[in-house]
Amino acid sequence: MKRNSKILALWLLTIGGFASHSIADLLPLFWGKDLRIATDGNADQGMIVMMMTLSFLLPACGILCTLSEKKIAKVTNALLAAIIALFNVAHACMELPSDNAGQYVVLPMMIVIGLLLAWHSAKDVKKQ
Repeated sequence: MKRNSKILALWLLTIGGFASHSIADLLPLFWGKDLRIATDGNADQGMIVMMMTLSFLLPACGILCTLSEKKIAKVTNALLAAIIALFNVAHACMELPSDNAGQYVVLPMMIVIGLLLAWHSAKDVKKQ
């Protein structure tokens, strides 16, 4: 498989992994668990923007960079991949141990995907 195809697939798996991570948190609702937390009802907009940036905007930019053959795009893709890999490791360390067994499936796989993405992206930069 061409390296660009691998990188694109890994970026798409990253987006899917973030979606699965969110779904795993919501699945207990179907068994009647109350997932509400005590707040004043106001969502932290900064946290929402940060999570949308990490879970969609960075992967989307990485995908767009992968579509280009320019050196700056490949370097940018590698930097974004490294950020995602570091975030995946840090996020798993913060979330685990968890009372939600689904996270034990999703988060370790996200680490593997992030590290593979960073590795292949760095190799793509060196190839040129």
